[in-house]
Amino acid sequence: MTGRLRGKVAIITGGAGDFGQAIAALFLSEGAKVLISDVDADGAEKTASRLGCLGVQQDVTDESRWHAVVALAEKEFGQLNVLVNNAGTEGSMERVSPEDTPLAEFRRVQAVNVEGTFLGCRAAIPALRRAGGGSIINLSSIAGLLATPFQTAYGASKAAVKQLTKSVASYGALEGIRCNAIHPGQMRTKMIEAIYAGTAKRLGMASAAEAEARFKAMIPMGDLGTAEDVSHAALFLASNESRYVTGTSLVVDGGMDMV
Repeated sequence: MTGRLRGKVAIITGGAGDFGQAIAALFLSEGAKVLISDVDADGAEKTASRLGCLGVQQDVTDESRWHAVVALAEKEFGQLNVLVNNAGTEGSMERVSPEDTPLAEFRRVQAVNVEGTFLGCRAAIPALRRAGGGSIINLSSIAGLLATPFQTAYGASKAAVKQLTKSVASYGALEGIRCNAIHPGQMRTKMIEAIYAGTAKRLGMASAAEAEARFKAMIPMGDLGTAEDVSHAALFLASNESRYVTGTSLVVDGGMDMV
């Protein structure tokens, strides 16, 4: 531990997922006090118990719950310095093109990925102001940078997160409230496993492994990333090392965006 987050308090949504667990573990190892939340109450409790942090249930689309979670962090730890808006959904792996995505499905993905992120930013800003500034880290995706004809709702939601990040960064700049986005590429997570399975089914491939091989061929560095790669990007943006960084998109994708 080098103490890069010593004295800081962080909320991490989607804390029971792959990215959330990796970010929470690294933040804790660097001296932060951490509150994780997840729509899966049991998952949040078990993860928090294992990592040694505070865990609570939270549906990020619930406006009132956001106020309660931020208030809890301030009550338990005295302040809030970092918010990681990590909770998200990839949506259905079927009927996903612009032509056949159901409106209800499109709205569901936007509600979690865009509205949930917006509500988090809005709830955190007053607390960060009370702490004298801080860092908001929004999890977008490479899908927010490239065309996603077979992830229509997801790609649109992650592009919206990128724009929202810039707006929040501009709004909070003079008060020391920074906001940046991380755009993970192909990462070894449960989410990517579902995407590969859906792609294989849609394209009539023999297996999800065949779909994975096709995606890996598009990555200049030749392999998938890990949740730990994303956690190190989050650590930089949460730390004082990034004090002069705001409104940016940090792409963690092995070079896939260059293709």
